[in-house]
Amino acid sequence: MSFRIVSDDSFSSDHTSLKYSASRRIKRGSGIQSGPAPRNILLTRLSAIGDCILTMPLAVDIKNLWPDSKLTWVVDCAAESLVGQHESVDEVLRIEKRWLRNPSNWPTMRAELGRRKFDLVVDPQGLTKSAALGWISGAKERIGFGYSHAREVAPWLVNRRVRRTARHMVDTYRELLAPWSNVTPGRGRFAYPRFEQAAQSATSMLDKLDLNPVTGERFVLLNPGAGWETKIWPVQRFASLARELFQQHGIKSVVSWAGPKEQLMASAISENARGAAVALPDTDLMELSEIIRLAALIVTGDTSALHIASAVNTPCVALHGVTWADECGPYGNQHVAIQSPMAPGGGKPIRRGANTAMQAIEVDDATQACEELLAQQISCRAA
Repeated sequence: MSFRIVSDDSFSSDHTSLKYSASRRIKRGSGIQSGPAPRNILLTRLSAIGDCILTMPLAVDIKNLWPDSKLTWVVDCAAESLVGQHESVDEVLRIEKRWLRNPSNWPTMRAELGRRKFDLVVDPQGLTKSAALGWISGAKERIGFGYSHAREVAPWLVNRRVRRTARHMVDTYRELLAPWSNVTPGRGRFAYPRFEQAAQSATSMLDKLDLNPVTGERFVLLNPGAGWETKIWPVQRFASLARELFQQHGIKSVVSWAGPKEQLMASAISENARGAAVALPDTDLMELSEIIRLAALIVTGDTSALHIASAVNTPCVALHGVTWADECGPYGNQHVAIQSPMAPGGGKPIRRGANTAMQAIEVDDATQACEELLAQQISCRAA
């Protein structure tokens, strides 16, 4: 039986609370700092897409704290399309993914960053490649994590280090503002952008699949893909879940995918669901965001689709095998996270190897979680 985490209105310090997790408060040794507000701020969250989404509340907090500042966000992944339309971001810089391995480009990078005259760098990623950007920018103030969260030589490239005390990654990133502001865990706001053109495209896609959420027709979004093999739930179980939801509740499922491998997964789920599920056409991140916004709920592993759902307030059933649900699961009170009983010890995720942790999550666990969320929605509409 999988360990389930149900978020409810009692959450305060962390977005969810595990039986084995103690509540912790943010500690500050020197109190709130005062001084002139920074004018130009560089945010070095380079990748990945899901992690960039989890960093959006930090961007919101920065602009709330210093509304007259200019915030520049540097990325090296496809999150550029999402970050670029965020209300708190004034400029996005897209760099090469492996910029640090190409020393011939360093002078150009240094000049490009230096001419913007950053006076504060905020590094939530905590890797050499992100911290080095802050270092070569010439900014006098560079804040990041110590080895409580950062890795490699990143702590040595910042001149102000924050000790991580929060559990969820959203609140962890927000802790970087602790020297200047009180950071309340669980209160992060994504302010996720709405993509109007993509919304029209999403509605058109669903219409062609005989689904019309505008008229109240509901659907469940299944997202079987993930960046790590160890985060993937078996496609046969997604298909079984779709059949069960259609038989018991008359609600159809649509399956999202990205790339040829995931397209095969989506096709297999659709075929084995026997009419209860259908694969979406190819979508970009903005179209996927708007489809997730329209879904009654989403069932997914630990991937960018999960974090988009949290950001747009769509209820999630999150399946966690090699990562911890209370650390990188759905953020908010309206979700259910299912934690595999075979989660890794020591808190270190496992990228490669046998996918035994996800296989330990049963179809009945996911079905029950979906039914709970669907029943809550019916109650809310009735009320």
